Amino acid sequence: MLIGYRTLKTAVAAALAMWIAEEMQLDYYVFAAIIAILSIQATRKKSFRASYERIMASLLAIGVGFILFEVIGYRPIAIALYFIIFLPVTQRLRLQDGFITSVVILTHLYTAQKLNLDIFLNEIYLLLIGVGVGLLVNMYMPSLDQTIAERRRQIDQRIAALFFEVAAAVETGRINHHSLTLHETERLLKEGKDASLKRMGNAIGRRNDDEDYLYFRMREQQFELLSGIVRNVDDLVLVVAEGKKVADLFRTIGDNVRPDADATVFLNELRRLLEEFRVSPLPTTRDEFEVRSALLHMLQETEQYLQLKQRFVHQKR
Repeated sequence: MLIGYRTLKTAVAAALAMWIAEEMQLDYYVFAAIIAILSIQATRKKSFRASYERIMASLLAIGVGFILFEVIGYRPIAIALYFIIFLPVTQRLRLQDGFITSVVILTHLYTAQKLNLDIFLNEIYLLLIGVGVGLLVNMYMPSLDQTIAERRRQIDQRIAALFFEVAAAVETGRINHHSLTLHETERLLKEGKDASLKRMGNAIGRRNDDEDYLYFRMREQQFELLSGIVRNVDDLVLVVAEGKKVADLFRTIGDNVRPDADATVFLNELRRLLEEFRVSPLPTTRDEFEVRSALLHMLQETEQYLQLKQRFVHQKR
């Protein structure tokens, strides 16, 4: 059984934090390990945010807890009032991740039945050790560049294959439903988008305008249009004269499924085809009408597909 890098980081952070706290002879030193574990998040940005929430919530808890205990005394009713007051406050201040940590600190104060400088510093040291070690260990994140590049390549190949299969169906009337399956493309899109989002979450100090994320968003929108194109394949009950030109266009688009390919030329060719459809004689049979209607819908979906690509290319510039 393989152990994930996040599991290893959690183990290292917990052991190191607890060892430091114990060496400093702090009370409740195990609490430092718990904070370190909670600081190990999926991305660096999430880790920093969660650590900030825990520190702020814990400081607030010490203040609120001290006031309640001084006014009411160290009794269970004070704990109950703490929950009633503090939970809405953490939600209002967006410090929800720090709530559990603050409750543990409150129980330390309740157990000690007092709050003095030594107890206050003990809790602060535990907090800083746990957060500091957790953040330090969580700085290590494996590179996602290779995964993202591989998903981009696989998605481009899959989209090209879909265009080739649709072209074959349009030209011959024979449909390979197995090759036209969209599930694999959908899975690759999700994996690629998740990986790019995770890398953005690990990029401290950078804006969230990652080119790879924009690419996967563009392909995701194109995928919805491709799904519509594939659904129209079932309506190709016979081969019509216009099918050859449509198939040629689809093959040309399939040959140029690249991130840097400009769609302007293909858009011009597609619009010329649409104009030919408009001026061509009306269908003479119901089957011909349905096929030409399906082809027209495919071209309209493809036009939107190419417009998305055109905006992506211009956005990069």
